[in-house]
Amino acid sequence: MSYKDKWTLLLSDKRFREKSSTIPSDGRNPFENDYGRLISSAPIRRLQDKTQVFPLEQSDFIRTRLTHSLEVSYIGSSIGQSIEKKLLEKNDLDISLKGNLSSLLRVAGLVHDLGNPPFGHFGEEAVKTFFQDFFANNKTTLKPIEKADFTNFDGNVQTFRILSKLSYFGDQYGYNLTFSSLASIVKYPSNSVEGNLGKDSAEIAKKKFGYFQSEQKKYKTINTQLQLGNRRHPVVYLLEAADDIAYSAADIEDGVKLGIINFYDIRKIFENHLTNNKEGVLKKMDFLIEKFREDSESENLMIQQFRIFTQQLMIEGVVNAFEEHYEKIMNGTLEAEIIDVSNAADVRKAYKKLQSRVFSDKNIIKKEIAGWEAVYGLLRIFCEEAKSPNFTISGNTRENRFYKIIASSHRKVFEEIEEYNNEEYKKLQLIVDFISGMTDSYAISLFQELSGIKV
Repeated sequence: MSYKDKWTLLLSDKRFREKSSTIPSDGRNPFENDYGRLISSAPIRRLQDKTQVFPLEQSDFIRTRLTHSLEVSYIGSSIGQSIEKKLLEKNDLDISLKGNLSSLLRVAGLVHDLGNPPFGHFGEEAVKTFFQDFFANNKTTLKPIEKADFTNFDGNVQTFRILSKLSYFGDQYGYNLTFSSLASIVKYPSNSVEGNLGKDSAEIAKKKFGYFQSEQKKYKTINTQLQLGNRRHPVVYLLEAADDIAYSAADIEDGVKLGIINFYDIRKIFENHLTNNKEGVLKKMDFLIEKFREDSESENLMIQQFRIFTQQLMIEGVVNAFEEHYEKIMNGTLEAEIIDVSNAADVRKAYKKLQSRVFSDKNIIKKEIAGWEAVYGLLRIFCEEAKSPNFTISGNTRENRFYKIIASSHRKVFEEIEEYNNEEYKKLQLIVDFISGMTDSYAISLFQELSGIKV
C-alpha cells in the first residue's frame, strides 16, 4: 500500500455505526465532527477540577487537566498542519483530505487525559496498589489477564473505554467516534499481560498496555480496519510529542508562578544539561533577563516568553524528526518517542530535570498523599460492599445504598450495555469507572462523607 493510500485509510470516516445525520450545510470533516461530539460532554467538563501538577490549587492561573488538554489540542493541531503541508508537497496526501490530520490531532489532544483518575498519576498508583492488595487478600474468579487490567490500571486505557463505551449516548458505542480518533489515544496497543514490560521493552507498543479485556474486541476491529498490525497509529507519535511539549514547559511556568522555582534556577539547570541547543537557549535567557530587569513582573514575563521560545524549538524539532523517521512512524516501528530522536531532545531533557524540582515541593506531596488516601479508601469501601449479592439497584440494604451512590450513567452501562461475561470483573470495573471519573474535590468530599469525617 502506498503512503497516499495509507493516509486515506487512516483519515477515513469509518465508525462502529453510521453517524447521525447532520444539517445539509455541515461542512465539517470527520474529526471536526468528533470534536463537536466531545466538547460539550461531562467527562470533558470534569477535567477542570482534575490535577495537572498542583492538586486542589486555588489560583486560577495554574493549569488543570482541562487547560492542559486544550493546550495539547492546539499544539497537536499546529504540528499536524506543518506535517500536512509536507505530505501535500510530496503528494503523499490527497488534497481532499487537507485539514483532516490537524483536526484529528485536535481531537486527540482534547481527550488524551480523559481517563486519568483524581490526582493524576498518583491516583493511578492508588488504584494499582489497592487492587494488588485486594487480590492478595480476597478470593476471586478473575483470570490472570483480568486481574492485570486492574493491577496495571492506566488512565490512557480508561480513556479508550470512556470514548468507545462508557459515555452513554443511547447505544454501546459511546461517542461513536471515528476509528482513527479512537486509535490516536492507544499509545501501547497490547493487552495487560503482553504489555506492561516497562522501559526495557524492545517494542514501544509493549511498555504499558492499551485496552482492557472488556474493550479488546473493539480494539481488534479498529486494528484490523486501519491495518495497524498491532502497532501505533502514526498520529500517536505526534500526540505524545504535543503532550510532552505542552506540559514540560507549562509545568515549570506554573512552578514559577507559585514561587517553587525561579528563572535563575531554570537558567542554571539548562546551562548544565543542554547540548546542541545550548548556545541559542542561553542567549535567549540572557536577553530576557536584561529586557525585564527593571519590570516588577519580570519573573512571570521571562518564563512566559521562554516557554513560548522553547515550545517553538520543540515543535520544529518534532516536525523535522517526523520527516527523518517517516517510514518507521508510518509502520509503527519507531521504538522511541519522536521528541527524543529530534534535535530538541536536550531541551526536553532539561525540562525533565526541572520537573523533579517542582514535583518534590512539600505542598504538592501533602496533597498527593491526601488524594491517594481518598482514592484508595473509596475503592476499599465500594469493593467491600460489592462482594454482596445485594449490591444491586433493588432493595433497601446497606450494600444496595452504596450501589445507588454510583452515577446512574455508569450503572446504565453496567446493567444494559456491558457484555463482558465475568460478573465480578464487571462489578469491579463499574466501581473503577465511577471513582476514576471523579474530580479531585468530589473524591475528597465523598471519601470524607462515607468515612464519617464530615456529614
